[in-house]
Amino acid sequence: MLDVLIAGASRGIGLGLVRAWLHGGARVFAVARDPAASAGLNELAGQFGARLQTIACDLNDPQAGSLILAALGDARLDRVLLNAGVYGPAAQDVATASEAEIGQLFVSNAVAPLRLARALRPRLKPDAVLAATSSVMASLQLSPGADMPLYAASKAALNSLLLSWAAQLGDARDFALLALHPGWVQTDMGGAGAPLTVEESVTGLVAVVEAAAGTRDCRFVDHQGEALPW
Repeated sequence: MLDVLIAGASRGIGLGLVRAWLHGGARVFAVARDPAASAGLNELAGQFGARLQTIACDLNDPQAGSLILAALGDARLDRVLLNAGVYGPAAQDVATASEAEIGQLFVSNAVAPLRLARALRPRLKPDAVLAATSSVMASLQLSPGADMPLYAASKAALNSLLLSWAAQLGDARDFALLALHPGWVQTDMGGAGAPLTVEESVTGLVAVVEAAAGTRDCRFVDHQGEALPW
């Protein structure tokens, strides 16, 4: 049985990932700020019982890694999906966004995921996959984030931190490391007019993650497995 940890699991893509791996037979540790308030997690707990274990944690808390490790007990992980993130200031304008708003955006979307990834690394089983939800807007070559420049910059920062970490680990990295673009998805952030349903995105993401198991890949890929330029 696979042991899967999904952070940012209360709704949207994160909840969809929890559902997909549970249906695939895995044991899932679902991390959310307030799991008890998630109708979706409560429904899945009723279906899958002990195979779904929830962990209440604010991922921006500097002690999040320690809190999650304590909740895991002796469990080791085959897959880690770091999915939490925020849109940031509505105006997305460096001239009007406050320092607090910008700081919160970059901590949530870049610093906190990398901090948690580093904390969880000792719990990864051989041939594990650790993946963080990025965005095509993070690509400096494609530069598609003109309408959301601060969000795009925060995801570019995430990608940069992942690459730096991979370089620091060097040959000691015995797991696959992925930055995932889920597509434009019908979530609270993506909006109802997005072309992909959560299920369509998640089906692709799960396939991409499972295909990376047993490799030492460090890749930026979309939900169809297509490589994106960093």
